[in-house]
Amino acid sequence: MKANYHTHTRWCKHGTGEIEDYIEEAIRNGLQEIAITEHVPHKDNLDLRRIQWEEFLNYDHALNQAIECYAGRIHVIKGFECEYYQEELEAYRMFREKYGYQLLILGQHRSGENREIDNFAEKGVYEMEVYANEICRGIETRMFDFVAHPDLALQGYSRGWDSKCEYIMRMIFEKCEEYQIPVEVNANALRDKRAYPSEEAFQISKEYRLQYLINSDAHNPEDLCGTAIQEAEAFAKKLGITVLETL
Repeated sequence: MKANYHTHTRWCKHGTGEIEDYIEEAIRNGLQEIAITEHVPHKDNLDLRRIQWEEFLNYDHALNQAIECYAGRIHVIKGFECEYYQEELEAYRMFREKYGYQLLILGQHRSGENREIDNFAEKGVYEMEVYANEICRGIETRMFDFVAHPDLALQGYSRGWDSKCEYIMRMIFEKCEEYQIPVEVNANALRDKRAYPSEEAFQISKEYRLQYLINSDAHNPEDLCGTAIQEAEAFAKKLGITVLETL
């Protein structure tokens, strides 16, 4: 493992550890680069489990200080994990252009016109299709650098893998192929024994010309390079997936 591009800290409200703790852990494990990718703040502050809009400048200052402190020792990338919400795209552009957030990850945690669908919760076919459509529309903006946990919609679908699951995953993989955007094998979900990453989904992904990343999606420093990374590597090896070492 040379890099991790999906990292959360205590700033996300459901993680632990300071920015510097993750950078130190990356250095101890020989990583060449690390992206700090908190859940992006939204102007409406509807989600309390992320940086709130008025906290952004303090967070940005702390991140800039950490980058300056570790310059020459490791490449630290400013990033955000973002949902595709049409009304937030202008803010995402502002974070990239004004504040230097180079890496924007597409991670659709909630869906629907009013964000009423919790993509971790119990769901049916309708909710999975909404998720897939939003992921595809997000990819079409060309604003995002890779898709985090592309098969997240399988979480909470009680019927298990079926033709509907295959349909929504093919929608996503076709769009990733068309726009040449990498997909993530998410180690955090393996750690927590979730329904994703799905062997069935990633098996059919091989029918498309895709690039793959393994990321820890760490929420505490010990998980950055922990055993779940080895599990993700074994997952990819079992399926014959070649993983990018760096972006």
